Amino acid sequence: MIVVRVIGLVLIIVALMALGSDALRSLEAGEVVIRSTSELWTLLNPGSHDAFMGWATDGTAEGAAGPIETVMSYPAWAVIGVLGVVVAAIAALLGRKD
Repeated sequence: MIVVRVIGLVLIIVALMALGSDALRSLEAGEVVIRSTSELWTLLNPGSHDAFMGWATDGTAEGAAGPIETVMSYPAWAVIGVLGVVVAAIAALLGRKD
């Protein structure tokens, strides 16, 4: 359970880093600039992003292309943060000793 909790905390830390990056970019630009999940993934690893999006939109994942594209358009800090909070909460609930 400790490993799952650490993964949750790391995801939350990465989300805060992405939020800080967006805040700095917004200050530099003089307007609100928010990086989407798709943009961040492309920045980190363009090959895997293209492969995943190709898989999602080529009909292999029937009915999933729309929701996947919607989630990929959300701010990166929000998607990663929610995922981190959910993972940490699940680890906390499963690790409780009654």
